[in-house]
Amino acid sequence: MSRQCISLLLSTAMLTGLYGAQAEAASGLTYSLRAKQQVFYTEQLSSQDISLTVAMQIAEDPGTAGINAAFGADAPLEIRGLSFAEPYCYGSGRAGEEDQCRVTSPQSARLLWYTSNNGANEVIYDEALPFAILTVVIPQGTPAGEYQISFDSAETDACNQDRELLSCTLEDLTVTVLEGKPDYLRGDADGNGTVEVADAVEVLQYCAEAAAGQTPDQSYVWLCGADATENGTVEVADAVAILQYCARTLVEPNPQW
Repeated sequence: MSRQCISLLLSTAMLTGLYGAQAEAASGLTYSLRAKQQVFYTEQLSSQDISLTVAMQIAEDPGTAGINAAFGADAPLEIRGLSFAEPYCYGSGRAGEEDQCRVTSPQSARLLWYTSNNGANEVIYDEALPFAILTVVIPQGTPAGEYQISFDSAETDACNQDRELLSCTLEDLTVTVLEGKPDYLRGDADGNGTVEVADAVEVLQYCAEAAAGQTPDQSYVWLCGADATENGTVEVADAVAILQYCARTLVEPNPQW
């Protein structure tokens, strides 16, 4: 879902404290909210909360010098954390100033920086990195439906070092919760439609990452398929079960688990 915000509201601090009087709106940019996973299942949420990482990306930036960002989420989803990627707390020659980056709540933050002394519209963001990171909790028991994680258009804005407001396009994120469990093939960890040795390898890699203290990033569909023993946990025993199943396929076409 996207919407246009052309006439934006900048905070008094941003307009008068840093730039002075408001100018006419200048060329625009795009803010978007993105997440690696957007589809979840009621079975998945029947016994646990899910913490979702949402990235705010910037595109078509003509050279911003200050941004306010504010977010909201449909109930029962809850925004519990907000942080900035490291480059966005830096300005040309003035890195680390306390007033440049301020998180006022889990839903709201303000970032100011300064362009180079020659007055050029210096773009200091990296399109490959998110501007901000939101931590959104989908609570246990969330019913099936569609839920918006969105920008507050009245509080989200940007301007450049020439004191011009930047028009912007805001692209919200829709999270979908489906009833029940996904369709999956037991033992098919890589999701290619067959159970084979490669699936056992995937499970072992997952277990190795978990044992090293990492948090393997896998979808619920992957976890359902990888849990060959169907005990609710992906572990080495699942890889063993997959290998045993593959061995039985050599002598019978459709062996039982």
